[in-house]
Amino acid sequence: MRLRDRSLSAFFMFVLLSGVGISFPEITSTANVFEMDEIVITGTKTKHLLKDTPVITEVITRNEIEATGAENIGEALEHHVGIVVHRDAHGDGVQLQGLASDYVLILLDGEPQVGRIAGKLDLARIPIENVQRIEIVKGASSALFGSAAMGGIINVITRGASSPFALQFTNNVEEHNTIDSRGTVEIKHGKFNSLMTLAANHRNPIDLDETNPSTTIDGYQNFTQSVRTEYQLTQRAKLLFSGQYFAQAQEGVSENSGVVFDRLGDIDNFSATVGTAYRPGLDSKLVGKIYTTRYRDESNVIDRGTSLTASSNITIQDLIKGELQFDTALGTKNQLTVGGELIFENLESQRITGGEKDVTTNSFFFQNEFRPSRNLALVVGGRLDHHSEFGAHFSPKLSGLYRVTSDFTVRTSFGQGFRAPDFKDLYLDFSNPTSGYQVLGNPALQPESSNSWNLGLEYRFRSALLGRLQVYRNNLKNLIEAERVGKSVLGGSKFQYFNVSEAFTEGIEVELATRSIRGLTAAVGYAYLNGKDEETGLTLLNRSKHSGNLKLSYVNEEIGFNLNLQGRYGSKWGFYDDGDKVLEDEEYAPSNWIWNLRGSKQILTWLKASVGINNIFDFKIPSFYTFAGRSFYGGLSLTY
Repeated sequence: MRLRDRSLSAFFMFVLLSGVGISFPEITSTANVFEMDEIVITGTKTKHLLKDTPVITEVITRNEIEATGAENIGEALEHHVGIVVHRDAHGDGVQLQGLASDYVLILLDGEPQVGRIAGKLDLARIPIENVQRIEIVKGASSALFGSAAMGGIINVITRGASSPFALQFTNNVEEHNTIDSRGTVEIKHGKFNSLMTLAANHRNPIDLDETNPSTTIDGYQNFTQSVRTEYQLTQRAKLLFSGQYFAQAQEGVSENSGVVFDRLGDIDNFSATVGTAYRPGLDSKLVGKIYTTRYRDESNVIDRGTSLTASSNITIQDLIKGELQFDTALGTKNQLTVGGELIFENLESQRITGGEKDVTTNSFFFQNEFRPSRNLALVVGGRLDHHSEFGAHFSPKLSGLYRVTSDFTVRTSFGQGFRAPDFKDLYLDFSNPTSGYQVLGNPALQPESSNSWNLGLEYRFRSALLGRLQVYRNNLKNLIEAERVGKSVLGGSKFQYFNVSEAFTEGIEVELATRSIRGLTAAVGYAYLNGKDEETGLTLLNRSKHSGNLKLSYVNEEIGFNLNLQGRYGSKWGFYDDGDKVLEDEEYAPSNWIWNLRGSKQILTWLKASVGINNIFDFKIPSFYTFAGRSFYGGLSLTY
């Protein structure tokens, strides 16, 4: 079933009835990197000012998101130092500290997102319209969040209403018939606060290689509805509700041995959270939540010549999670957090052995934050998970903060992470008719584990320049990899998952940012990454050793003008190994620079226009990258 006409009709009816709109505020004259009074929660599951959090936490603010013109979470993340976003037919996947998407837990308001394909959760599924900030914690975070947080966490925090009543609408149009339309309704009255968003997006399939009929980038049309509501029951109790519905129709073309296949897909994802927060005392807080989500993916591959269905599959993944967390002060120097989770997951798919599997995880976590002074903090914590397939696993973590001076802060952490094999790793039985390969799961797999060290330094130079340095090392054991075990029935290669190796990733990330100088701000970042398989000595594939980014922004508040230039670099990286455990020149993907430019102007008090160019220098190599080439876009925002 294609994207629902009634959903699109509801969206455009909303736009017609509103007749008004408000664009997001542009970046102010102060560089966002200096906004250290931002509240963060992910690193400790408790609220801290960014400058005071004892866990190394990076934040992408709402202003930064709007300055880039990002239309989804993947586009917002790719301009941040040390974060690599890989795009392919499975969507936008993120890499942290050299660890792939499989090891990065994606959260929306603290709740896990499901529906990974080939280990990758498509970040383009998460809309940008209602985002307040994005919090990033790099390195093992299993001590609070369990499996799948072995490489780090990306937590997307949504916003509430900020005015009594507002209607907002913005629309952008880009090449390749790309249309992005978004609307928001805000209501804030007394004890009630609610924000609702609607978004519709469309893009035609893109073919960068005309020598064959295969499309380089799939086309899509999607629709997203979300709501976040809070109600203050009493002075001490608050009721929370949030929900999101996402629907997407995809289309693309593949070719194999002269046979052309049309690939069609439909995705539906619904999620909802109901919870309450209660303060039994001034220094205590109890939060209880129930979260549920369902992901449904229907895919069909059709032989264009015969109109016969070559393959068809429906995958349904359900997750139900109950969580209870209690925070309380122990005297004046200790803050204790204890909590528990119960998670039930179920997967139905023709691509797994038996057609249906389920797992249950029971968890208990604790943490104590000791602050003998405002310049020193020490956090000790751990989590015990009991997995229905793999038994018990304990993950400890130790973090600390020391403020040497008012301008110089040191943070450090050690943590152990683990990742239990997922449904794909254990039970997959999939053959790809468009390329002939087959992939099999392995029920004998053991969980992957890691030891992670991080050191972060932050220094302000005369309140005009901010410097950040992060050094890390991740030692990985029992890595799960797909090894070739023969030929498939379709004539291609047959692969199966095994625990085959030990590996490490290590690196340095550096960032410098300036305050505004007559409206001009700048930030530059560089990341060095070294990753190897310790058994073979082979450099880990799909990882650039050197990467960097540059941001320049000019703001003239008097005339309402904003100009932003962003560039990101990635050095060459290992694309594949022919089996000799040595990477030759032809086995590397080339380095790349991608530059984007965006400007906006307040034309009237109620009208703002924006224009931009993505990939200014038209970089595209379809055999390695899915960059769409140079593209121009423009948009209008109305204000009432």
